[in-house]
Amino acid sequence: MLKILGSPTYSVRKISAIVSISGFVMGMDISSLALFIGTEGFETIFEKPNPIEQGLLVGASPLGGLVGCLLYGILVRRIDRVTLFRLGAMIWIKGSILNVLAFNIWILAVSRWIKGLAAGLFSILLAAYIGEVVPKEKKGKSMAFVQLSFASSILVIYYVSVSLNYFQMQLAARLTWSLEMIPAVLLLVSTIWLPESPEWLILHGQYDKAEEIQNNLALQYNKENKNCSAKLLNKLDLALIYEECSSEFKFRDFIKENCCRQTIMGSVLQLLVQFSGINILMYYITFICDMIGLEGSARIASASIPYVINCFLSLLPITFLDHVRRKDITLAGSFPLGILMITIGTLMAVYGHQVEPINGNKSLIWAVDRNTGPLILGLCYLFIAIFSVTLSCGPWIYTNEILPPRSKAKALPICMSAGWLANFSLTLLAPTMMVSLKWGTFILLGAVTLLISIAILVLFPETKYLSRTEIDLLYAKNKVSKATKPERPKDQSSISSSDPESPDTSQHLTPIVIEDQRT
Repeated sequence: MLKILGSPTYSVRKISAIVSISGFVMGMDISSLALFIGTEGFETIFEKPNPIEQGLLVGASPLGGLVGCLLYGILVRRIDRVTLFRLGAMIWIKGSILNVLAFNIWILAVSRWIKGLAAGLFSILLAAYIGEVVPKEKKGKSMAFVQLSFASSILVIYYVSVSLNYFQMQLAARLTWSLEMIPAVLLLVSTIWLPESPEWLILHGQYDKAEEIQNNLALQYNKENKNCSAKLLNKLDLALIYEECSSEFKFRDFIKENCCRQTIMGSVLQLLVQFSGINILMYYITFICDMIGLEGSARIASASIPYVINCFLSLLPITFLDHVRRKDITLAGSFPLGILMITIGTLMAVYGHQVEPINGNKSLIWAVDRNTGPLILGLCYLFIAIFSVTLSCGPWIYTNEILPPRSKAKALPICMSAGWLANFSLTLLAPTMMVSLKWGTFILLGAVTLLISIAILVLFPETKYLSRTEIDLLYAKNKVSKATKPERPKDQSSISSSDPESPDTSQHLTPIVIEDQRT
């Protein structure tokens, strides 16, 4: 009975559903703090935090995410992928327990840092695991499911917080934070159905187990996808596939093996996501509602709309993300977002004025004309909508594809760490920036977003239709023109599975480690 209960699933849909729970866990801490700051119950326990303390409380989570990325880089070759999921879940549970028991600002910040540690670990682990287990033509859909789960958790926790606040419970915040343990426990239990990564097993000499898992994944994929045929592989095939990843990659090899440029590009993509300003809007949307003069139920309802938009529009990438170019979807989001952020800042400058701290919040000393407020709020909603359809998923897949496999174990943590560092810096400084720069905060973010977008437009390659070898050629000293301008196959379904020399045959023969089958 226990063996049946603990048998791993090989269905891509079920695997995606299980790993999406980690996405839900990552999103819970975003909306569960800003709503409580300023309430009577929160101030009774933690007093009234100043702008620096507010930034510290919110920034503690992304700071933990930064350390979580570094922790992944240390553990990635020592601990298997499934165990890392369990480790992340246990770290989150311990952080939540400390969160509930916190009695001052500093303990609360430490508890959020611990939970951020788990979120940072998951941020890389999800991309790595999906890249190693899920076929390339399903990778976008799996990442979109994770993003949908992430967006759903923000919305769910927000309404839980609002509901508990409605009853003016002194322990509303603690009760909300205790409920955040439930998805982590569910994830911890669900990992018994996750198969281990064949790549990790091969790198540790477990060829028999890797062959069994790889072929079970292929058989299940063939069963669920009648139009595609996954090739069964033996141990020799797998050993050849992962041969380039078998040797330990040192940090000095970034320069020696010409991997530095890809790593910088991956880091820039993660910086784009953060400097777009999405986390400032998501964390501090209640502050914007205060600045435009909303109060009571109107404030609560208006502050929840971004989470609703983010949740429902996150459904759209599931339908198209596997069919669009990575660079196109990234730029389709970044340019409009930069323009929108500059527009929001300009409207605040023209139609706003300095005031005494709003509702006693020392971070809010700028108010906007009530006639212009709805327009600014509408632009914020439009910003969230565009982000949810584009940058919520695109840059993550782009980053994973742009990195060469031999360096990914070291390079991916570096790229994600850059994103978490920017996230921490912005969320920590946001309240102080709103005091010193006021509307200039939004113009600054918009300008940086546009500059990064121009750099991506001019310097970055497209990776969607390139094999791993072709991607490596992009960064080699002797480039081939064919590799720099990938063309989409006219009819992929017509490629014969018996023609191993066809450039895209691997997409149909072996959808389970798609990138590893291309030569």
